[in-house]
Amino acid sequence: MHHFLSCLVITGWLGLALAAVGAEDGKLWLAHYLPWYASAAESGGWGWHWTMNHFDPERFLWEGKREAASTDYPLIGLYDSGDPAALECQVLQMKFAGLDGVIIDWYGIGDFNDSAQIHENTRRMVEQIKRAGLRFAICYEDQALGRMVGGKVLSEAGALDQARKDLQWVQDQWFRDPAYVRLGDKPVLLVFGPQYLKVEAWREVRASLSPEPLLYGLPHLARGTEMDGSFAWPPVTGGQKVPPERWRKELEGNGIPVVFPGFNDIYQRAGVHPSYGSIDDRDGATFSETLGYALKGKDRLVQIATWNDYGEGTVIEPAWNHGYRHVEALQKSRPGIPYSPEDLRLPAQLYRLRKRNGPRADLDRAAECLFSGRTEEAAAKLTAIRNRLEEGPAVFAETPDRPDPEYRLHTEIPYREGAARCRLDVYSPAQDRGFPTVVWFHGGGLSKGSRAVPLALRRQGLAVVTVDYRLSPEHASPAFLEDAAAAVAWTFRHIGDFGGSPDKIFVSGHSAGAYLATMIGLDRKWLAAHGIEADRIAGLIPLSPQAITHFVIRKERGIGQNTPVVDALAPLHHVRGDAPPILLVTGDRELELAGRYEENAYFWRMLKLNGHKDVTLKEMAGFDHGKMAEPALPLLLKFVRERSGRP
Repeated sequence: MHHFLSCLVITGWLGLALAAVGAEDGKLWLAHYLPWYASAAESGGWGWHWTMNHFDPERFLWEGKREAASTDYPLIGLYDSGDPAALECQVLQMKFAGLDGVIIDWYGIGDFNDSAQIHENTRRMVEQIKRAGLRFAICYEDQALGRMVGGKVLSEAGALDQARKDLQWVQDQWFRDPAYVRLGDKPVLLVFGPQYLKVEAWREVRASLSPEPLLYGLPHLARGTEMDGSFAWPPVTGGQKVPPERWRKELEGNGIPVVFPGFNDIYQRAGVHPSYGSIDDRDGATFSETLGYALKGKDRLVQIATWNDYGEGTVIEPAWNHGYRHVEALQKSRPGIPYSPEDLRLPAQLYRLRKRNGPRADLDRAAECLFSGRTEEAAAKLTAIRNRLEEGPAVFAETPDRPDPEYRLHTEIPYREGAARCRLDVYSPAQDRGFPTVVWFHGGGLSKGSRAVPLALRRQGLAVVTVDYRLSPEHASPAFLEDAAAAVAWTFRHIGDFGGSPDKIFVSGHSAGAYLATMIGLDRKWLAAHGIEADRIAGLIPLSPQAITHFVIRKERGIGQNTPVVDALAPLHHVRGDAPPILLVTGDRELELAGRYEENAYFWRMLKLNGHKDVTLKEMAGFDHGKMAEPALPLLLKFVRERSGRP
């Protein structure tokens, strides 16, 4: 278990010169990294950090993700921290984002719980860090010294002896490594605490090391321990939601500054212990604000918390909800970084192709191109490999061991130029022809989410085109509507290349995705911009859409969520009797988002009053907004089969 303490006060640290930084802004940007995840494929089991003895990764959720102890989800899927392919992917993403290195959370060389595996994973991570030309430092978890061993707690003398062994190993193996982070001529050692060793013990351990490291602890725990300073951490405590004005005040000071995207832990839901509290990510604003503080400060070290602590929801690693938002923001903030948002996506492509058992020699050559910064060459190699593999059985990232010869999965297809997010995947029958297609837009309030083929739509004799689109607040309306229209137009032009019928294209999605589907199906202008008549759509199946003007658009205008607006960006504004057939589905009116059922009921009624002959409204009793899609998908399939004349 990790980070069971919270920072309350920020204290100063020694302002020493940073040796051999090499960064244009004179700072060393380091991400706090957790090397403790285990997967069944690599380690023979899922381990505590993906399960917390509560969640089952062998169970799949409706959108295709595995169940996990997490408030977010890695875009590459649940991985193993000892997997060289995952480590390769992560350090390349770090490099392309503009990070200078990593602070690795480490539990010593002992054999307490999973400490031995964490140690081995750390050694493997260091190899990849050095391969990428990055730096590293260690954050020592001295709480491990107080753990049960053979049913007994280590004695004070035993803990001190173990700490000596741990840090002697660090001195011999890592402090002397040229890639290790130093201030002046001294190695930097962070301590997540100290939580167990007393002042006298730390004095004794430190004196035994040569050279003596600079020690930094959590502010409220480092006082009186003779440490050289402290490092800040997301200030949560007492299970409360911490507002921006409060965490801003608590981060004031001169400790090693912390950059973080928010805090949203899983511990209470997992039954581990009460939540520490939360800090709202504010759709990326929290990360941007803390990043701005670090940029303006004079501190030479900056710690980003975290790369991948999924249990606490402090993740900047590309993930399901926020996608590449945080690493793109970091990349943009670093002057002179020679990489683009498109480059940031290449390591994940490499990882997925390795998991699909692509040709190892070819993938190794592509990896070498990435490590040496030859991204255009790497992109061409990866595209060629992907095209060859995708002529074979469909393989999903979460189930690479289950190829489906009856279907094909083509991925990473750009549907418009100049936007890294504007990509789609096509899942389609391998031998059939003339099949229907569902264009699927993910949910996430127009500010979050990632594309995926829902489980219930797989192996159903139809194609699924699943789409990523530009998100708020990085992009204002109507960017997402423009993207939705471009993706549907792409489908009309290209689905025949995959064997599908352009006369049987249905448009659907959940929540924000349902809003997009409804808007471009009713307001003809969006598809008309691409030379497509909206009435060519075979049917619209919006699952819990916003029928009034979407709340994100109202927010852009300074209008509150509870103030309804019906204007040109509201589906209700475009009700017409000659629209394509429509199946409207919502969750239970008492469990749905506020007013969602009622606005859809009014939407349905107004369509009927305007002469629409084929519109149906269904309410999923007992299901809230997030869970209503699963029981609604069979209704979608029935609607598609009836309207397309396919069994």
